[in-house]
Amino acid sequence: MDADVKKLLVEKFENDMKKRTWFFRILLVVDQLFNVILWNGSQDETISSHISRRMKNGKATWLDKSICWGLKKISSKHCKKSLGE
Repeated sequence: MDADVKKLLVEKFENDMKKRTWFFRILLVVDQLFNVILWNGSQDETISSHISRRMKNGKATWLDKSICWGLKKISSKHCKKSLGE
């Protein structure tokens, strides 16, 4: 692995550790776990990011849309903001 790539990965790790609490990181892992279990999604993607991508591609189900609607009550445009997370 290239030294520059390693440096970028270490910086990303350190930034994640600074900006996210232990509890938030646990919630993120659980979110990613359920993305794999319920949507057969990537282990590196949250449910809301996965659903947002499905909505963008016109493949969202009524359940996907309902989940985003519920998340919108907590955080406006949550699914759109989480795209790529």
